[in-house]
Amino acid sequence: MFPRLAAPLIAGLLLALPASAQKLVAPDHAALREDSLVVLESQFDAFRVAASELAAASQAYCDDGLAQDAYLESFRRTWLAWAPLDAYQFGPIEQQGAALTVAFWPDKKDFVGRGLKLLLQQPPETLRDAAAIAEHSAAVQGLPAIERLLLSDLETCPAVIGISAHLERTANSLHDAWFLPGGYSDLVRSAGPENPVFLSDAEFTKILYTAIDFELTRISETRLGRPLGSFDKPRPRQAEAWRSGLSLDIIDAQLAGIDLLLNEGFGNHLFSPNKSWVRGVIEDTRERVDRMGLPLDVAVSEPATRVRAEALQTKVRHLQLQFAQDVGPELGVETGFSAADGD
Repeated sequence: MFPRLAAPLIAGLLLALPASAQKLVAPDHAALREDSLVVLESQFDAFRVAASELAAASQAYCDDGLAQDAYLESFRRTWLAWAPLDAYQFGPIEQQGAALTVAFWPDKKDFVGRGLKLLLQQPPETLRDAAAIAEHSAAVQGLPAIERLLLSDLETCPAVIGISAHLERTANSLHDAWFLPGGYSDLVRSAGPENPVFLSDAEFTKILYTAIDFELTRISETRLGRPLGSFDKPRPRQAEAWRSGLSLDIIDAQLAGIDLLLNEGFGNHLFSPNKSWVRGVIEDTRERVDRMGLPLDVAVSEPATRVRAEALQTKVRHLQLQFAQDVGPELGVETGFSAADGD
């Protein structure tokens, strides 16, 4: 007869097993929902605040002599506040088409440049008007359009005033559509047989988990894959926000957003060893972003440095695999349909 193992030793052996080998207990999806909504509200609010500050900075830049460096910093903060929201391409972002109007990219046919040339034919009073901007192409309504105006030979003012005012309206509208009474968060909380979107609380967990998977796909295959191109033919100007040098900052902000959702949204509902393990992989991935040492469009252009971008892409794919192996099973969900499925 084998000796009886002490209870602490048994517990330790169980924790050492991968999640798939443990007897998983279904998480409290209603509690997970509430934790996750706190995270989302903080992220949507951060974008709302940054967009409001950018609108004020645009007027100061055009009318009061605000230095370009100060204006560019406000622009940078706004784009990085938007970056985590790129994952949530469902609900209000999908309904309002905000993924395109806020950050029109990839722009394979230079719709931003072509749209701006048409927009700039309008009189100054029209260019200052957020409502008038909303009548034009989605390509000229958001951050890439402001970037092009600031960092090219196009006339910057007063178009940045109208575009940033439109961004402010969009940021407010997204926040309110989510979190005002009767908004999308209330729809999430009323999951059940009569709910037109969420038949159970677990379905919201699934859509958030799918959003993370979508964002990691976007980072590896699009934000890194497009500028990497091939060894013989890199495409540095396919990097998002290459003119402002924000390509890697955007990726890092998105990884930070995923970490926040994992830790504070999902965190209380995961086995702590797996949570710590996956958070460690996120931290390692962000450190690899930091170690790039060059703007992404520069790094992919030279054989000696593009290996860093390739290694980052591999690391992001590894992170995605860790979510699939260690987070999804504990949440009791798999990925569903996402915006990436149509690409």
